[in-house]
Amino acid sequence: MNFQQLKYIVALEEFKNFSRAAEACNVAQSTLSKEIQRIEHEYKVIIFDRTRNPVVPTLKGKDLIEKAKELLLIQKEFIQIAEQKKNEVTGKLNLAISEIIAPYLVPLLVSKIAKKYPKLDLYIKELSDWRIEDLLNSEEIDAAVMISPSLSHSYFEQTIYSEEIKLYTKDDKFIKNNKVVNLNELTSRKLYIHSGLKNIFNRQFEVNTSNKKITDTRINYLNGNLETLRNIINQNGGTMLIPNISSSVINYDHKKFLIDINPKPKFDVVLISSRGFAKNRILKHLYKDLKTITKEIN
Repeated sequence: MNFQQLKYIVALEEFKNFSRAAEACNVAQSTLSKEIQRIEHEYKVIIFDRTRNPVVPTLKGKDLIEKAKELLLIQKEFIQIAEQKKNEVTGKLNLAISEIIAPYLVPLLVSKIAKKYPKLDLYIKELSDWRIEDLLNSEEIDAAVMISPSLSHSYFEQTIYSEEIKLYTKDDKFIKNNKVVNLNELTSRKLYIHSGLKNIFNRQFEVNTSNKKITDTRINYLNGNLETLRNIINQNGGTMLIPNISSSVINYDHKKFLIDINPKPKFDVVLISSRGFAKNRILKHLYKDLKTITKEIN
């Protein structure tokens, strides 16, 4: 038995198809099939029921696959420890960042990480929070920066900072009284809200106003990059919700379009990772740097 064989059985359990599992492992289908058969013969056990379509593990196979996942995690931890040299931060980290704050946080983070940790390979994905949880569950990412997460599984969470939501508007009514806009006033104009902020905004709207629920048809919930929406508003007018961290990329002439809301809607920005995370040392440095970066902005 070897670690590669363990990776093959875990992949087959995930994809339930020999061809897709082999593609994910970057090997020929015949190689993956032979290696799984070899481990079955070695221990005289049937791991997968090949008469079923899709392929499913046997009862004994389920237990072995869970143990294989544990062993592969221990292997990751072993490699991480073995590769550490003195106080150097080395290795690879797959990090997802919520698309709400990614356009503003990623440029600052990449710049700092590249200079400070030249031997760290950082791979960043900009995703919705629900997609991030899927990738955490499948272990396709190591950690994530999310906004007020409500996760179905237990993860290790560290709050980085509290982010304020502001108004970005070309609406003359709001700009004339550009110090503060009351939360109740927002539904009197057409308002664009990113779907990732929908639940956060709705909760705070219901708590801080006399309305129990938002039913106004003037509110539009959208997906995608916030900076794309901001550029549309710059060209065509309109009003949107935007995190305060956006001020790091908004030029001086456009900062007058950033308006405070009263009471201030806020959400927590949190660093998430699996418990028993194999790359704890990298994570500690990342958390510290994220705290520093966001403190400088806010």
